[in-house]
Amino acid sequence: MAGPEPEYGWGETWVGADASSQTWLLFSGVTVAPYGHVYSEGLRLRASGGYGQYSYSGTRNGEKVRFNATTNYAEALVGYLKTFGPLTVKAFAGVAMIEHDITPFDPDNPLQGQKVGPKLAGEFWLNMGPSAWSSVDLSWTSAYSTSAAHIRTGYRVFDDVSIGLEGAINANTMGEDARGGLFVRYAWTTGEVSLAGGFSGRFLDEADAIRDPYATVNWLTQF
Repeated sequence: MAGPEPEYGWGETWVGADASSQTWLLFSGVTVAPYGHVYSEGLRLRASGGYGQYSYSGTRNGEKVRFNATTNYAEALVGYLKTFGPLTVKAFAGVAMIEHDITPFDPDNPLQGQKVGPKLAGEFWLNMGPSAWSSVDLSWTSAYSTSAAHIRTGYRVFDDVSIGLEGAINANTMGEDARGGLFVRYAWTTGEVSLAGGFSGRFLDEADAIRDPYATVNWLTQF
C-alpha cells in the first residue's frame, strides 16, 4: 500500500552566504503561498535582502588606489507558480532597492548611493527523468541596471543527494562577471542545503580573468 502523502508547508525561508577573494555577501528571504503549499499552483509573495562588502583597486590621477565598499539590497515581489508537466515556472514582479557605499569616494564608479526600481524575476525547474534535473533563475532590475542568470544541472546520485554543474552571469552598470563550478545538494521533504564552489571573474572584456575562487552555501526550509 502507498504511504501517506507528504505534508508541505505554506511558506519557505532561506539563508546563505557567498564569498570570493574580494567580496562576501550574506542573504536571506521568505516566500509564502497564501492559498496553498509551496509546490501548489497559485499566488506567491516574496521578500528578501542581503548585506556584503567588497574591494577593488584602480588608478586615479596617476596613483593606484584601493577602494572598500559595502552593499545591501532589499526587495518585495509578487508572483505566480505554474506547472507544465515536468516543468515548474515561477514568475515575479515587484520593487528592489540596491545601495553601494564606497570609501574613499570614487569619481569613476557609478555604483554609489541608493537606487530603487522595478524588478522582474523568473525561476524554472525541469525534471529530466527520475534522476536528472535542471534549474534556471533569471532576474533584472532598473536599479543600477542589475541583472543575473544562474543555471544548474544536477544528477541524483542517491535519493536525496544531487551533484552537478553550475554557471552564472551577474551584471550591472559597471560590467559583467561570470562564474562556473560544481555543487552538491542534499534535499528532503521540507527543505534542502547546498554547497557550491568554482571560479569567477570578469566576463567579455577580460574572459581570461575568470580565476578567482568562490564558494556559496544555502539552506532552505519550509514552515
